[in-house]
Amino acid sequence: MAWDEGLLPEQRTAAGYSGSHARLLAGPGTGKTLTLTRHICYLVIKREVPNSRIMALTFTRAAARELKQRAENELGKEHCPHICTLHSFALRQLLKNTKRIAELPQPLRIADDWEERNIILEELKTLLKLQKIKDARALINELSADWQSLTADEADWEKRFPNARFLGIWREHRKIYGYTLRSELVYQLKKALKQRGDFELEGPLEYLLIDEYQDLNRCDLAVVEEIASRNVELFIAGDDDQSIYGFRKAHPEGIRRFPSDFEGSKELMLKICKRCDKSILGLGLFVAEQDARRFRKEIIPENGRAEGEVALLRFPNQDVEAVGITWLCYHLISGHRLIPEDILILIRSDHYGVFSDTIYKGLASAHIPVSVLTEKEGPLDGHEARAFLSFMRLAVSPEDNFAWRTLLQVWCNGIGGGATGCIYELARANGNTFAQTIFEARADNEILPSSYRGRLAGAIDDILSKVAELFPGNPRQEYKKSDELMTLVSAAAESLIKDASIRNPVLNELRYVAESSNIKSFESFVRATEVASEDLEQEIEKGKVNILTMHRAKGLTAKAVIIAAAEDQYIPGRARGNEIDDERRLLYVSLTRAKHHLFITYCDNRTGPQKYTGRDTGKTPRSLSRFLIDCPHDPENGVDYIKNLVQAEGSPMNA
Repeated sequence: MAWDEGLLPEQRTAAGYSGSHARLLAGPGTGKTLTLTRHICYLVIKREVPNSRIMALTFTRAAARELKQRAENELGKEHCPHICTLHSFALRQLLKNTKRIAELPQPLRIADDWEERNIILEELKTLLKLQKIKDARALINELSADWQSLTADEADWEKRFPNARFLGIWREHRKIYGYTLRSELVYQLKKALKQRGDFELEGPLEYLLIDEYQDLNRCDLAVVEEIASRNVELFIAGDDDQSIYGFRKAHPEGIRRFPSDFEGSKELMLKICKRCDKSILGLGLFVAEQDARRFRKEIIPENGRAEGEVALLRFPNQDVEAVGITWLCYHLISGHRLIPEDILILIRSDHYGVFSDTIYKGLASAHIPVSVLTEKEGPLDGHEARAFLSFMRLAVSPEDNFAWRTLLQVWCNGIGGGATGCIYELARANGNTFAQTIFEARADNEILPSSYRGRLAGAIDDILSKVAELFPGNPRQEYKKSDELMTLVSAAAESLIKDASIRNPVLNELRYVAESSNIKSFESFVRATEVASEDLEQEIEKGKVNILTMHRAKGLTAKAVIIAAAEDQYIPGRARGNEIDDERRLLYVSLTRAKHHLFITYCDNRTGPQKYTGRDTGKTPRSLSRFLIDCPHDPENGVDYIKNLVQAEGSPMNA
């Protein structure tokens, strides 16, 4: 296939450009991923650039996998350049330059989400004598924000940090466990690039493609600027209207400022939306255009696009709203012949399932298959999965501190916080790591208090025996295909995790990790699991209506979207200042996930647990989001709307 086959003229112009830095502004449904794929093909096929000299970075693993699969389909695996997330790229470069980095614990070990929540935060809470886990989380978040905004580079930063004791205890804790936080990976790469003239990037790179450029924060942008200074040509793509990650200090000014940051860069634009029907795109643009600072751009539906179905529905309370949403799903499945996975239900937030539970029960009672994907916990977060991951990590690195700590917590009977706390205190007193202290105790268990001696000694021996049993081979052995590697992993998983209902989702997730990365050995596979849960993924469950938070829906497309609880108390909710712009853009992104059918629901009142959510917690009255007031679609009485549907569908469901 030719690199430009089937492209629209504007897509061909963008995909076939090179010669200077370039910014591609691409609104929803305009073919950004297709254009990025074909730009890679153009460089490899037309310009004959070696694939080793091209790198493409995306914001999430899901986006990386999609771009990688498309490029491999066009070029073949052997000619496809490396495509990964920014965090994975940072980790790869830091690993490549390990001997040049003195600031980070070695060997480089990234704490994953589970380890951060269940070990780092829990122990910091105890060490700092904090009341709640959220207090420890707030301190870590503040530290991460200072890395992302580069506040940590300021001369008097440590003096201004609100909790100096936290910094001291955290640094001691990270030394004992030998970890690096994922949120500091890009910051540490930025520091190394700035401070080390001999820091080597893989490649060497000539072309760097960056997707979702609007989601980069100040630290990310500094890394890009430093890479570009090494005679690397940038091709960046994104849309300032879709910048929604202000909580990680991302801001649309980065993509807006690109022409001035990189003088002489080329301006490219995609304006034909092939996703949304006319009325859906129109409503989305109504919301986006409320931002006076947005980059003015033309987005139009493709010729012949239908008008689409849009309704703004008001319900008296959340119970009636849930019934209405159930009927809307029935209407879409029965009347429009959609399958359940064609329908997304989006909500702003869903702590403890407070919104999704009510909607889920309504759909389940109507026998409509439904999945809730609003919480972050996944198949690798259960105790059996954690134990399996930890055995994998010990097989690669016997002194993996977190693996030892995790197994003592979730796999060994009779080992509690007192025993692990004892090991931690011994490590602190002797200037050792957690794992070094374990091996010292194995050689001489007299160093342990008598109350823990027998249990810990037995647990250590059991763990080492199980590692040898599960993974007897060489962890550095290379595999030509990920399937060969997964055969080894699957056999070990079957031995350790007897319950197939737990084991299969774990293996599916690990297979996803293997397919998303250029895995050559068991060692590199285990490395990839450290950043496997990074950021917000856009996976849906097949065969079911999927309930997601708005942030998780970015990157997804569905024939029908239902946005529930579209009230001002949630959108923008408690947001202030620039955060309100983030909320407006989040709504725009959510609206433009829909192809043909878009329903927006809101309530006059919320009672029960939902009464205590949002900006006006404890009060029942709710009101339509300010972003939708005066929109082209007048609110309709949801009860009457559903009654009309019931009469039209002639459904066997109970009205």
